[in-house]
Amino acid sequence: MSMLRRLLNRRREQALAEEFDEEIEFHLQQRIERNLRQGMDETAARAEARRHFGNVHLAREDMRQARVASWVDDFLSDVRYAVRVFARQPVLTGIAVLTLALGIGANAAIYSVLNAVLFRPLPFADADRAVLLNERLRSGGGMSPTIPEILDIRARSQSFDVVTFFDTRDAQIDGGSEPAHVQTARVDAAYLPLVGARPALGRLLTEADSAEGSPRVVLLSDGFWRRNFGAAPDIVGRTITVNGASHQIAGVLSPDSHMFLSGGQEMYVPYPLVPTYTQRTAEFANVRRVMTVGRLKRGVSFEAASADLASVAAGLIAEHPHLYKEFGDAGNFVIDVQPLREAIGESGQRPLFLLFGAVIVVLLIACVNAAQFLMSHAIEREPEVALRSALGAGRARLVRQFLSETLLLAVSAGALGLALALGLVALLRSGLPPMLMVGEVDLDLRVLGFVAALALGTTLVCGLVPSLRYSRPQLGPSLRLDTRGGTTRRSRARHVLVAIEVALSVVLLVQAVLLTRSLGALQRDQSGFSAESVMSMRIRGMAGGGPALGMLYQRYLESIGGLADIAHAAVSSSVLPGRPSTPFTLVGRSDTVAAQSRQSTSYQIVSADYFDVLGIPLRQGRTFAPTDTASAAPVAIVNEEMARLHWTGENPIGQRLVAGSGPREATMTVVGVVGNVRPPFQTGDVPQLYVSYLQQAEPSMFVLVRPRPDRPVMVDMIKRAIWSVEPRQAVFDIRALDEMLAQAFQGQRIMATIIGSFAALAFVMSIAGIFAVISYLTSRRLKEIALRRAIGAQAPDVLRLLAGHTLLWTLIGLAAGAGVATLASGMLSATVRGLLPLDLATVAYTSGAYLIVVAAATVIPALQGLRVDPASMLRAE
Repeated sequence: MSMLRRLLNRRREQALAEEFDEEIEFHLQQRIERNLRQGMDETAARAEARRHFGNVHLAREDMRQARVASWVDDFLSDVRYAVRVFARQPVLTGIAVLTLALGIGANAAIYSVLNAVLFRPLPFADADRAVLLNERLRSGGGMSPTIPEILDIRARSQSFDVVTFFDTRDAQIDGGSEPAHVQTARVDAAYLPLVGARPALGRLLTEADSAEGSPRVVLLSDGFWRRNFGAAPDIVGRTITVNGASHQIAGVLSPDSHMFLSGGQEMYVPYPLVPTYTQRTAEFANVRRVMTVGRLKRGVSFEAASADLASVAAGLIAEHPHLYKEFGDAGNFVIDVQPLREAIGESGQRPLFLLFGAVIVVLLIACVNAAQFLMSHAIEREPEVALRSALGAGRARLVRQFLSETLLLAVSAGALGLALALGLVALLRSGLPPMLMVGEVDLDLRVLGFVAALALGTTLVCGLVPSLRYSRPQLGPSLRLDTRGGTTRRSRARHVLVAIEVALSVVLLVQAVLLTRSLGALQRDQSGFSAESVMSMRIRGMAGGGPALGMLYQRYLESIGGLADIAHAAVSSSVLPGRPSTPFTLVGRSDTVAAQSRQSTSYQIVSADYFDVLGIPLRQGRTFAPTDTASAAPVAIVNEEMARLHWTGENPIGQRLVAGSGPREATMTVVGVVGNVRPPFQTGDVPQLYVSYLQQAEPSMFVLVRPRPDRPVMVDMIKRAIWSVEPRQAVFDIRALDEMLAQAFQGQRIMATIIGSFAALAFVMSIAGIFAVISYLTSRRLKEIALRRAIGAQAPDVLRLLAGHTLLWTLIGLAAGAGVATLASGMLSATVRGLLPLDLATVAYTSGAYLIVVAAATVIPALQGLRVDPASMLRAE
C-alpha cells in the first residue's frame, strides 16, 4: 500500500478497526466451520481455531501497521516525551536552543547576502553568456580597453553577439533652486538592451545618438524622474541643460533597469563616437577608462572566446607596435573575458566569504554547546536507557527516540534562527553599498532551504554521536567514575568539546582585537596636516578645459577669499595626496632604466593656498605664485621625503624633473619643499609632488575652505560666491574634512564591528555553555562531593576535582586557538587594508583575558557545590 494511502487511512482509523475485527472474525469463523465438518464439537473447534490463528491483538496491530502510517503516532509520542525531558532542564535547554538559533540566524543572514551578490542569476535574458572584457599584462597589471581596441574587437572577433561599453561621469543640470550635481553614465547604444534595460517612457538611446553632430539627448532613471521632475508624464521631449549644453529628454528607464557594474547613475547620455575617441592618433583615443561588456554567441565557451581575443590582441600589436612597445614582448599583452556575474560580485567576494567564515565559527560553537547539552542529557538517562532495553526496546528504537529529541531541538532553533535572520537581513540590506545591490537581499527559497538544511544538519550531527553511543546500555559499567582522579571516557569527550569551543572563540576574539588595534593605529598615523574646521566641497568646472578652466577656478577662489569669515581657500584635484603611482625622471641624472622604473610619486594639482588650508608647513623655497600660469615655465613643489630620497646633500630648489603621463607630461622645476603628509592608510612617508592648477587643468576639483578662528563655515555664502562668477556651477558633496577622514575608515570600521560582534557572541556563547555544563555536572556530583569532604577532602581538592581538568583542556584550546588565529590573520590581512601584523602581545592578552573568564565560569559552580552541608546531604541519602 502506498505511503499516501496509509496517511489518508489515518482519517478513518475507527472504520478500519471495525474492518480489521470483521476480517479477523471472518477467518476465525471459517476455521471453526472447517473443524466442525471434521467432527469436532463446538468448544474444541473454537479453541483450535484461536490456537491456529494465534495472538488476535498482535494480528490486529500487524494489519494496522500495514494499512496505516502508525509511525506518525510513534513519532508524536517521541516528540511529546522529548518535550517533557527538555522541560526538566529549562536553563540548559534554553541555552542550547538560543545558541543554535544565533548561529543559524547569523549564517542565514550572511548567506542571503552571498546569494544576492554571488549566486543569484542576473535578472536579464541570456545573463549566463554576458562577460566583462579585460586587458592585462602577463607580467602583472590590468587595464580597460581603449575605444579603438573595442571597435577592432567588434570587427574582428567571431565569438560575440554584442560588444559594448560605458563609462561614468559627473554632470550638472540647471533648474530648481540651484544647479544640481548628477551622477551620469555615457553609454554605447548596445549596452542598455544587453542588460535588460527598458524604457518606461519614450525610447532608449540609439547608434544615431552617438554620431558626430547628432542632437544631444539624455535618458533619465526612474528615481531621478520622480524626484526631480515630479514623475511628469509629459517629460519626453523636454529640454534640460547638462554641463552648460541643452539636451532633449529621450525617455525614462523602467524602475527595474540596472547598470550592474556601477552604482547611483541617474542620467544616461550617448557615448560620443567621434574622431577624438575613435582615431588612434587622437588625444583621448588611448585613454583607458571605459567598462567593456560582451555577450557570447550561443555555444561559444569562455575558453574559445579567450583564444579568439588572443588572436585579436596579436593582430593589434602587429599593426600598431608603437602603441604597445611599453608592454614588452608581444605575448605579454592579453585580452580575456570574465563572466559578468563573477565580475559584479568580485569586489565584495573576499569580505563576504570572510564574514561567512566568521559566522561558521559561531555556528560551530553553537554546535559544541548543543553537543554538550545532548551529551549531558544522554549521561543522565543511562538508567532509563538500561531499563527500556531490559523491557525489550531495541537499539534502533532507542536511537529513534534520541533523534526525535534532536529534531525537536532543530525545529525550535531553526524557527528562532529564521526570526533572527529576518532582523539581521534588514540591517545588512541598509548597510550594503550600491555596487553590491544587484538584486534584493532577502530570504528567498534558496536561503530558506539553506536554513532548513543548516538547522537539521547541525542538530543531527550534534545528536547523532550521543544517540549512538549512549543507546548501548552495556556501556554503562564502563563509564563509571575513575576514583583515581582521572577522567572517564565521557568526561574526556566533554573536555575535548570544551577545548574546541575555546579554540574557536579565541580565533574570533584575536581577529576582533587585531582589527580594533589596526583601526586605531591607522587613525593615529595620519600626520602632517590639520583637518580641524576645514570644509570640503566638489565642483566640476564649467569651462571647456585648458587654461580657461584654471582661470575660472582662480576667479572662484578670489570671490570666496573676499568673504570676511574665510581665512584660506584652495582648489585641489584630491583632498590629500594619494599613493605614489606617477612615474618621474630626474633631469641630468644617469640613472639606469631599472632605477627610473622604480621612481614614482603621488601627483596632485593644487592652488597656492592649499598648504595654508591644511596647515602643511613650507620648509624651503616658495609656494605657487599667480605668475605660474600655462604660459610660464612649469614648476613643482615636492615634499621632504622626495627631497631626501633624490637630492640628498643637495639643494632641491632649482632641480628639474619630468613627471606626468600623456598630455600632462612636462619638464618641471622644483621651486619649493613642504612637509610630509600621511593620509589615511599610509603608514610611512612617501614622495609627493604638487603642480599648479594654473598650469594643469582638471575638470573635477575639490574646494577646501578654512574659516577664521572661532568662525563657522557658511556654506551658503561660499555657494553664492561661486555663483557670482558662474551661476550654472553645481557645488556638491559638501562635508567637513574630519567627516571625510572618518568615512575613509568606514570599511575597516564596519568589518571590525561585525567581526567584533561575532567574536563577542562567540565569547558569550562559549562561556555560557561552559558555565551551564559545569553547573549541571556539579549538581549531579553533590553527593560525591559530600562523601569526599566527609572522609577528609579539603576545598582545594574538591575544586581541583571539579575544575582542574576543564581548566587544563581550556589551556589546550587556547594554544590551538592561538595557532589557528595566526593563520587566520594572514587571510584577514589579504582582505582588510592596513591590518597590523599579528604580534605575541595581542594573542597573549586576548588568551589571558579569556582564561580568566573561563576560570571564573568553571570555579563559581564548583564553589556553589562546596556550600552544601555534607552531613545533610549524606543524611538525605
